[in-house]
Amino acid sequence: MAIEPLVPYSQPSDLMPLREIHDLLKRTGHVASLRDIKNWIRKDELDTIRYRGNVHVSYSDILLAHRDAVLAGDI
Repeated sequence: MAIEPLVPYSQPSDLMPLREIHDLLKRTGHVASLRDIKNWIRKDELDTIRYRGNVHVSYSDILLAHRDAVLAGDI
């Protein structure tokens, strides 16, 4: 039996600005451009929050999308 999460959105500690996520993904050896990250957000319909002029998204969600892109050979 599946259990629905009590909080249907990402925890605030998991939200990061796109630029910071981009910088962290550079270290992986599978560099993703900001355009790639924005495409994953659109494709996976990820929730975003605009805060202080920056778009924030769940780092965990982006890591999963990054993993899928690497396994598919897209990056």
